[in-house]
This record gives sequence, C-alpha cells and structure tokens, in this order.
Amino acid sequence: MRTIAILRTELSKLFRQRITWASFVVVLVLVALITWGSHHERDRIDVENTLGDQFVVAGKTVTALFVAHAVMQVAMVVLIPLLVAVVVGGTVAGERQVGTLRTLLARPVSRTAVLLSKLAAGWSYTAALTLALGGLSLGLGHLVFGWGDLVIFRGGLTIFDPHLGLMRLGQAYGLAAAAMCTVAAVALLASTIFDNPMTAAGLTVALLLVCGIIAQMPYFETIEPHLITSHLQLHREVLEAQVNRPELLRSAGYLAGYTVVSVAIAVAVFQRRDVTC
Repeated sequence: MRTIAILRTELSKLFRQRITWASFVVVLVLVALITWGSHHERDRIDVENTLGDQFVVAGKTVTALFVAHAVMQVAMVVLIPLLVAVVVGGTVAGERQVGTLRTLLARPVSRTAVLLSKLAAGWSYTAALTLALGGLSLGLGHLVFGWGDLVIFRGGLTIFDPHLGLMRLGQAYGLAAAAMCTVAAVALLASTIFDNPMTAAGLTVALLLVCGIIAQMPYFETIEPHLITSHLQLHREVLEAQVNRPELLRSAGYLAGYTVVSVAIAVAVFQRRDVTC
C-alpha cells in the first residue's frame, strides 16, 4: 500500500507540472499542422505522382489512417524523444535542485521504491503522450478527411484496408510507446547522475543524436546494429506488408536490454547519492 501511495504522489507531481501539459499542446500543434498541410497538398499526394500513370486508384489516398501514419513518421524521430527526455529528465534532478528530494527521502520508504515509482510515473506519461499523438491524429484526420484505407509510400506501395490498417497502426503506436519508455529509462538514469534537469535532458538527447550520427558512418557499421537508435523505430516493422518477426523481436530484445541496464545503474547510483545538501 505504501508503494501505491508513492506512485500516486509521483503521478500527481508529474501531471501537475506545466511542462507535462505543454508537451501535449506541442503534440496537438504538430498534428494540426500536418493535417492542415495534408489538406492543402492532398492533390499532390497520390499514387500516380509517386509510382507513375500505370496505376489506377479508386478512392482517397489521404485518410485519417494516412495522417496518423505521417504524424508518427515525423514525431518519433526527434520530437517525442525530446519531450520524454525533458519531462522524465527532471523527475529526480528537478526535485534535487529545488530541495524537495531530501524531504521525500526522509520518509520511511526505500530509495529503490521511490525511484521505481518515478520510473513508473515517467512511463505512464510516455505512454500517454505517444497514444495521445495517435488519438489526436486519427481524430483530426477523420474530421478533415474521413475514414479509408491506409496507404504507405516507402520502398514501394503498401495498402491496408481500414480494419487492418487501424490494427497495424494500433500495434505500431504501442511499439512506439514501448520504445519511448526505453528513452525514459535513459533519461531517468541521467536524472539520477546530474543535479540539473536540463543537463539530464540535454545529455539524453545528445546520446540519441550521437548514436544516430554514428549509425550513418560506414566505418561504424559493425557497432551500428547494437546502438539504441537502430531499434527505436521498431514500429515500422508492423507497417510492412509482411512483418519481419525475427527483426522485430531482435529490436525489442535490444530495447529491453537498454532499459534493464539503465534502470539497474540508476538504482545503484540513486542508492549512493548524497541528497543531504
């Protein structure tokens, strides 16, 4: 019961912060901009312009599912990892900076329970933000374009009927949320090491950027498969015509490993941190 009380406290603190709700506003603005852009450019987004006039398409190319997919491809590269790093990166460092962490740890609870409660709160925020991205995309997309097939232009043409398209998008957003939880675990680790929340967030984002840059360099191709950024886009696997399950499981295994290692190190560091000053 004490652990549940700590978790409730952490959730309350996290969702009372203005930066938390500001991130949802940012997501809403992004969805609105992409929906608006798709509305004004939908005459150019068609199969004929992409694959040639030998394809004849009946129906709409731009639908609610198309918008949800387009938003995901844009937001999951930088925006969502950045927002997660900023919010979760302040869960420990922010409290240490303002002096409330010392008061929190004066209670008869273990440091591990406190840290894991902060992690659970961070994961709740991460999942809510990612799923809000999908829900807002589908809602605005349906309002503007209506329902229809999911058409994907990537290395060719893939078309899913509305039912299968929605199911695949649901799976994709679920996997994306799980991947962002790994980013949250890394941000929590940085938050336990550094006293400044912006430093924790900045170094988390810097790690992702450095890994992404290294992955593009040919002479680092031997380590590229082991980098965290090589697996954060595992949601794309379920948006292929044929799901590559071995590759999907491989990426999930790597992300699980990064999460476990990050949390284990964070717990070890947090247990030894001096918060009396």
